[in-house]
Amino acid sequence: MSSEDGRKMVRFSVVSFGPPGSSLAVIGSCASLGNWSLEKAVSMKPRLANARLQSEPDFHWADVDIPEAGSERIEYKFVERGNDGVKWEELGGHQNRVLELEAQEDGQAVLLPVVRFAEPGGGESDHTARFYQGVKERGEISIRKVLEQLFVGSCPRHRSHIDQLKSLGVSVVVNFQTEEDCKRNCVSGIGMEEDPMAVSRVYDSKGMQYIWMPTFDMSTDGRAQMLPQASFLFGQLIRRGHTVYSHCNAGVGRSVAAACGYLTFFLGLSLRQMQHVMASSRPVAYFDFEAMERARPHYQALFGVEEFLEKDGKCKEEALALL
Repeated sequence: MSSEDGRKMVRFSVVSFGPPGSSLAVIGSCASLGNWSLEKAVSMKPRLANARLQSEPDFHWADVDIPEAGSERIEYKFVERGNDGVKWEELGGHQNRVLELEAQEDGQAVLLPVVRFAEPGGGESDHTARFYQGVKERGEISIRKVLEQLFVGSCPRHRSHIDQLKSLGVSVVVNFQTEEDCKRNCVSGIGMEEDPMAVSRVYDSKGMQYIWMPTFDMSTDGRAQMLPQASFLFGQLIRRGHTVYSHCNAGVGRSVAAACGYLTFFLGLSLRQMQHVMASSRPVAYFDFEAMERARPHYQALFGVEEFLEKDGKCKEEALALL
């Protein structure tokens, strides 16, 4: 929000794999960000905190009242403080982030892009493996609620995981794994290794609906192709009172993209609003903005502009309340 002297409230957000007990702060070149003094750095709040899985990152944010863009060049970085001291972002050489503010509606904080704490190995594959390898080795499922009727996460590995979804009120499971994914990352003891559709019978026995939309992993082409149909499907299911669980292998790329498409194409959130809603709900999320932009005209060509129903408005309000 803007104050009378022209300053603006700015939201800094970062996703970090920092170890338990560590904390994040933002530090920079202006007085509001501590003038590069660690003692004056602005502490950030964690979203998951002690609810994190062992290998799961967390979303950290801080709202800071700072000078409006243009009054001076403002540089900043994120730092991690823990038992081993202070760890600074590694942006290469002596580089810092530069604060660039965009216009926002009156009374709203400026949402900066959600970024990952900069350190070696920052690609999608490294990011996913860092989280998912531990989840897979421990036989876990990682479920995070985005909205009351929308959950995103990793693939079920045991019948008990399906029971867990049922206990959360999930009535429809949408799976974006390929056939090979299903064989390698499957519910144990039901024969999915030979027949990926075996899981559908388990869902049937629980009174749950199962939808399989195989999509290539870590592929912008695959996500762009899937997004229009998945976004519209999610919207229609949620309108009809269903609670949806979106999953792929890790719950990082494909299943996240489908939820992002629903928030953006169906509910009308901006890309920046969508990113903050999703990252704060599912910190490990990977955002494929190229796929989103490529999918948008196809969504519009296929489904046009949907009449905005009261149900959609309530879902949008719920999403915006997370900002």
